[in-house]
Amino acid sequence: MNLEYLENLISTTLRTLPPVLLAGLGGMLSARVNVTNMGLEGMMLIGAFVAVITTYFTGMPYLGLLAAMLSGAILGGIFAFLKIRFQADNVVVSVAINMLATGITVYLMKVIFNVRGSVSLPGKEGLPSFDIPVLSEIPILRAFSGQSILVYVALILVAVFQFVMYHTPYGLRLRAAGPHPMAVTTAGLSVNVYRVSALVLSGILGAMGGAHLSMGQLAMFSDNMTNGRGFIALAATTFGQFTPLGTLGGAALFSFADAATLPMQTSGFPSSLIQIIPYAITLLTLFLMALQKKRKRQAMLGM
Repeated sequence: MNLEYLENLISTTLRTLPPVLLAGLGGMLSARVNVTNMGLEGMMLIGAFVAVITTYFTGMPYLGLLAAMLSGAILGGIFAFLKIRFQADNVVVSVAINMLATGITVYLMKVIFNVRGSVSLPGKEGLPSFDIPVLSEIPILRAFSGQSILVYVALILVAVFQFVMYHTPYGLRLRAAGPHPMAVTTAGLSVNVYRVSALVLSGILGAMGGAHLSMGQLAMFSDNMTNGRGFIALAATTFGQFTPLGTLGGAALFSFADAATLPMQTSGFPSSLIQIIPYAITLLTLFLMALQKKRKRQAMLGM
C-alpha cells in the first residue's frame, strides 16, 4: 500500500464520516434516556433537503446549515412530545417520521422546483472546506486538511460529548435518566427535561449529518439520498456501547469500508454489489459483538 493510496483512503473516510458520526451521536443521546430514535433516517433526509433549499434561495450555506438544525430540533421536539405526552411507541413514531421525510421531500421538490429526482445548488457551492497550513504540508496527515467544516465539527463534538457525558452533572443525570429514572426524580429533577433535551439534540445532530450529505459532499439533494445511513448510525452507536468515542469508532468503521470500496466501482465490479459491502461489514461486526456478549454471559453462568 503506497502513501498516496493510504492518504486518499483516509481523506475519503473523513469526507464520508460526518453523516454517520453526527447521527450516531444523536442516537447515543436518545439511547441514554431509553428511547431508540429510529427516526434518524428521516431527520437526516429533512435536514439535507432544508439545507439545500435554504441555501438555494439565500445563497448562504451557513444559513442553510442553521435551518437544517432548526428542522431537526422541531422533529426531535415532536418525537419527544409524542413519546412523553402520549406514551407513543418509539418504532411507530420513528416510522412516521421516516415516511413523512420521504414523502414531503419528493412533493416539495416537485412543487418548488418542478423537478423529480434531484436538485443542485447554483454554482455547486455548498459548505466550505478548510486547509490547515501545518497539516497540508505533511504526507498522510494532509488528508486531515481541506475537509468540509462539518468534518471538524463532528470530531470536536465527540470530544465535547465525551467530556459532558462523564465530567458534568448534566451528563451524569442524562446517563441516569434511562436506566435509573427514580434516582433523578429523587434528586428533585424532572426526567422528562433530560428526555426532551436528548431527543431535540438527537434531531439537531441527525439534521446536521444530512446537511453534510447534501452540502458538504455533493452540493445537491436527491430522493432518499441518506440511503440507510440513519440506521447505520444506530448500528455505529450500538457498536460503540453508546459512548461518544465508541460511536466514533463505529462510524469510522463504516466510513472506512465505504471509502475502501470506491476504487472497486471503476474496476468492473457490479456497482450494486459493491454498495452492499459497507452495510454487510457493519452487520457482520454487530453479529460478532452479539456472539461475544452471548459467550461472556454463558461463561458467567457457568462459573
